Amino acid sequence: MKIVCEKCRQLVDEDSAFCKFCGAPTKGIKTISLSRKLPLNEIFNGVYKSLQANSEFNENQFAAKYESFKKYENREISDNEYFSMLVDVIFYSGFKASTVGMYLNQIHKNFPDYITVSNYNAVTIDKIKNDPLMIRNGAKIEACHHNAQKMKKIIKEHGSFKKYVDSFNPNENDVSLLKLKKALQSSFDFLGDKTVYHFMMDIGLNVLKPDRVIIRIFNRLGLIEDESDLEGAVRTGRAFSRATGFPIRFIDIIFVMYGQLNLSQMTSICSENDPKCHLCRVQQYCHYFKSLTS
Repeated sequence: MKIVCEKCRQLVDEDSAFCKFCGAPTKGIKTISLSRKLPLNEIFNGVYKSLQANSEFNENQFAAKYESFKKYENREISDNEYFSMLVDVIFYSGFKASTVGMYLNQIHKNFPDYITVSNYNAVTIDKIKNDPLMIRNGAKIEACHHNAQKMKKIIKEHGSFKKYVDSFNPNENDVSLLKLKKALQSSFDFLGDKTVYHFMMDIGLNVLKPDRVIIRIFNRLGLIEDESDLEGAVRTGRAFSRATGFPIRFIDIIFVMYGQLNLSQMTSICSENDPKCHLCRVQQYCHYFKSLTS
């Protein structure tokens, strides 16, 4: 567990008697959770402005580029759209987005809707596994077949997949969200601890996908204790959404672009191996930057 030194704002161990950075005593000092104490609205604005300032877009063009990501929540999603998102998430798992993009049309052709796919037999599945235009990962292909059958059963029981999701009241609190996460993972194949959050985010829930880019940035900012803290990253994303008033999908895309490699029309600022700290407007909150200059 970490706490924040109230004098220098560095992250130190909870049982430390003195801050290892400035020497201030920590015992007897009121300590506060980082995610509540740090000005998350100011941090997000700094990230957003850094990204825009180092792109080819002016302020209006940049805002328009990401406007659609503010509308992911409260969308009307059909049962087949839910299934298509689930298929996409499964194939994106473990692959670069650019790689999956080359095969996406054929993936959708082979998995057009949940009813059709639920009725596939072994011959059809083997044909898809040997399709030269497909990502021929047998486990992913079989998972899509199983998930179509499971989705068909859920829709029959609840009337629609949306009603099934809503039955958990997932946006009410963290406990309800976690119950839905566990239910999805127990029902559907190929939904790991990160992938399930990817699906939940794509269907419009107030949760981001704690991928390696998000984890890295949050850890560098001292918002999570280490890069294995997936739940902490999810909570932090929700805290950013509350602090800024922006939907979680918008929060996610800005941070992902901020730390993503090989971007066109903009500079990757918080990349893994070559961070452009001199272009970053949140240096004062970044523990990684402080470690470079201390």
